[in-house]
Amino acid sequence: MNRKRTRFEFESIGLNENDPQPLFRQLEDYLRSAIQTGMLPAGEKLPSTRQLASTLQVSRNTVISAYDQLISEGYLDAAHGSGTRVSADIPELAAPVLADAALPESTRQLEMELSSYGQTMAQFEDFVPDVGWPRPFRPHLPALDLFPLEAWRKLALSQVRLVDENQLSGVDPQGYKPLRQAIAEYMWASRGVRCDEDQILVTSGAQQGMALLAQILLDQGDTAGLEDPGYMPARQIFDLAGLKTVSLAHDEDGIRVDELARLPKKQRPRLIYTTPGGQWPLGMTMSLPRRLELLQYAKTNRVWLIEDDYNGEFRYVGRRLPAMTSLDQSGCVVYMGSFSKLTFPAIRLGFLVLPRQLARTFSYARWLSDRFSPAIWQMVLCRFIQTGQFVKHLQKMRIAYAERQQTLCDALRQRFGDQMHFTQQPSGMHLTVFGKTKRIETALANSAKAANIDFHPVSIYTHDPKRGAGLVLGFAAYDNAKIIEAVDCWYQAYCGVSV
Repeated sequence: MNRKRTRFEFESIGLNENDPQPLFRQLEDYLRSAIQTGMLPAGEKLPSTRQLASTLQVSRNTVISAYDQLISEGYLDAAHGSGTRVSADIPELAAPVLADAALPESTRQLEMELSSYGQTMAQFEDFVPDVGWPRPFRPHLPALDLFPLEAWRKLALSQVRLVDENQLSGVDPQGYKPLRQAIAEYMWASRGVRCDEDQILVTSGAQQGMALLAQILLDQGDTAGLEDPGYMPARQIFDLAGLKTVSLAHDEDGIRVDELARLPKKQRPRLIYTTPGGQWPLGMTMSLPRRLELLQYAKTNRVWLIEDDYNGEFRYVGRRLPAMTSLDQSGCVVYMGSFSKLTFPAIRLGFLVLPRQLARTFSYARWLSDRFSPAIWQMVLCRFIQTGQFVKHLQKMRIAYAERQQTLCDALRQRFGDQMHFTQQPSGMHLTVFGKTKRIETALANSAKAANIDFHPVSIYTHDPKRGAGLVLGFAAYDNAKIIEAVDCWYQAYCGVSV
């Protein structure tokens, strides 16, 4: 026995004049959904535009617009003399499912497998930071409140006015030449590294630089060595490049080269990534004897050294140490710098200082990746350096960061006393703190979350669970008043947590 199909009631279509979406769009969506869900089957005749307009009490143009759109999408057919009907060939896969709200999540999404790369990315999707003004004490951020924004605006406007037709086609993938010249001069004056513009590769930040290094210097299956605890994104980038990674022990002087030499031959790295200017995340500076020892090991064993000098500019006690690259006499060190921490994160500009014979190879790889960094930002940054404002800004930040570091240390000592311990390093933009006991450290972390304090647990930077204790607090981006206020809120929350 055939069951009689229920007639679709066009008068039940509900259009809302107060909805920001136009009425004709609402009608389109309603009819499209009815067709996709079978409420309006293939061949069903629709009312004339005049009839439906009268039924819904809308203008005829509203209905005409909706019908025309659905005809163009293939949902409706219109033939002279026979009216408008639902198409026999409904483009189910070509159009969005607009009945989503009525369907369970599992039926709305096509289950597709991710690649191994995608599965790795999915594990870390929660690490993508929220965009917006940061909460204390998010690490990695510079003092945005101290950046000379007005001077930057003026430079940007002047550079835009100077752009001509030739520059619209882009710049060398190795980077805007005047900027590379300015970087080379800065490297000699500030970091003690002798190089010229032909050795500089401008990148879109440190991560891109690391990815290029992993792809060009090593083959899949080769081993890269990293400090542990160390910078997690570097390990992830090397993993994604198909490299094996090995954790390298270190002490107060830096990487333990003696232990490195004792590694089984199959585990010895062909590349070592290190942060000698301020070990991430513990903060100690690699001593000169250890730097020389590591350089000798690299030379003897033909190992690449990647020097990430992310905070080499920010030393508050004594003179700034020259970059390790300045001591290299065998061409085995690649220097990696980033302007994100020296100016502001949105600039997305960094650079590599490469052995001369590798520069054009890296340039071509950069061209394949994303051609080049935005030319206008490179031009503005170039003028920022050339006019002396960059160096002036760095000097201002050093003074401010020393004060902010001291303010944070004093506030933590005053509030938490012997419940917390840390080493006040002579450089850097963050402070790593530890609880007196494991139980206290858990209470510190829980109370920080309760007080809306942002921090990074050391555990995300290590493969060794024994070294997983500690909280990384960034102080550079927050003025003294905010630092004190945040510590007070944290302490109040800590007092309410059972230890």
